[in-house]
Amino acid sequence: MALLTFGSVASGTEDPIRKHSSHYKAFLLADAQTGRILDTDRPQRLIYPASLVKMMVALIVLEEVDSGKRRLGEKVLVSRSASKIGGSQVYLREGEVFELRELMKAMVISSANDAAVAVAEHVSGSRAKFMKRMNRRAWELGMQRTRFHSPHGLPVRRGQQPDVTTAYDLYLLALELLKHPQYLKWSSTRLDTFRNGTFQLTNTNHRLIRNYPGMDGMKTGFYSKAGFNLVATAKRKKMRLLSIVIGTPNHRWRSFLTTSLLDKGFKEYMAVQLNPTGITVRPTVQVLNGEVERLKLQTAARAVVMLNAQEQQQVTMQVRIPALVEAPVVAGSRLGTLEYMLGGKVFYRVPLQASHDVGPRSLLATLTHSLGFSLD
Repeated sequence: MALLTFGSVASGTEDPIRKHSSHYKAFLLADAQTGRILDTDRPQRLIYPASLVKMMVALIVLEEVDSGKRRLGEKVLVSRSASKIGGSQVYLREGEVFELRELMKAMVISSANDAAVAVAEHVSGSRAKFMKRMNRRAWELGMQRTRFHSPHGLPVRRGQQPDVTTAYDLYLLALELLKHPQYLKWSSTRLDTFRNGTFQLTNTNHRLIRNYPGMDGMKTGFYSKAGFNLVATAKRKKMRLLSIVIGTPNHRWRSFLTTSLLDKGFKEYMAVQLNPTGITVRPTVQVLNGEVERLKLQTAARAVVMLNAQEQQQVTMQVRIPALVEAPVVAGSRLGTLEYMLGGKVFYRVPLQASHDVGPRSLLATLTHSLGFSLD
């Protein structure tokens, strides 16, 4: 199945969230399970992510772990440069050795900058090589306006370049990161310990994790020019929402706007099944040189999309199939798309597949067909 992200975007000056537009730089609300954007304001505005860059560090590491290239239990040697990073930290010392798992917990839960640098150097051999990897992965994900220059997101010093991104690019990154359950295990942890229990890790988003039902991540970011940023996700029943709030003046506004977006999503939208798997659609497809002349198509996947009450009444659909296919055809072959539309625009696509095998026409049937005879 495929989703076009801007299927439904709210607008208008009367919106209760947009009336606070002077208190944020950008926001985005999405259905995390399908990726459908439910509401957004200034999603392509360039912003400073601050510690949100650590989401990309986490993604690269977890992709390596899930592929078997790395283990969370492997040892990481702390370098001098990692030990000298300021800001939020767990006070690593040069020459110390920690499991990769422990450094990842410190980075995700308490946004430790020194842990982020130690992880980056361990994975790629140097910070510079890891930066190339971060930017390459961002490009692969479609994060076209993102440029990473650090694994930590700290404000730059003279002569350095800042990390830049957009709310939309962060949305793409968050959707990919949500494919790795381990991340949410870390980002939903309010309190943990480091260095054999001698150092406490406090989640930088601990207030919302404690107070907002269903909240289990994902990452905060702050420095003065960036403002207070938060990529958050919450799940209730079978609905998971993703919110991104950028550039608020303090953590209270960040929390207020995040909860307002999530409340809107959970209140106004519901999961609607547009079609089950295996439902037959019309029209059928003509088969050339097949044992039958027409082939039925079925939906290859279930379509469940979050829609508000008004949208549920406005959804239309259209079938796009090839004019002709040639035998043989194998059951399950992808042969078209079922498109769902709102306001004349496609917002969701479901692949269509052959409902059964179609073998080639026999030699006798081909001969009689060409001569205009019938075997009936």
